[in-house]
Amino acid sequence: MDFRRGLILAVMDILLLSELTFAIWYAHWEMEVVAWRFLQAFLPPVILTILGTRWAFKRWAPKKKVSVEEAKGQPWRPVNLFGALGQSPNQPRREP
Repeated sequence: MDFRRGLILAVMDILLLSELTFAIWYAHWEMEVVAWRFLQAFLPPVILTILGTRWAFKRWAPKKKVSVEEAKGQPWRPVNLFGALGQSPNQPRREP
């Protein structure tokens, strides 16, 4: 994994854990409405974190095209998916 991708993921993980911790702390003050206060404090920052991470990946993470042969040689890398791997989802038709 590239350093920039790893850094983006590490920052996202730290943000998500801190948001979860804050939401639990914020919600415990009023036990009658703990679920509502937790969702109120947790969902908006999580949505912003996820959108910001997607934006950071599009802007700063390197875009690396992978050939189908190279992807088949690596069992952990999925083949012919949309998006990050850069392969075309529309494969040419096979001749009968």
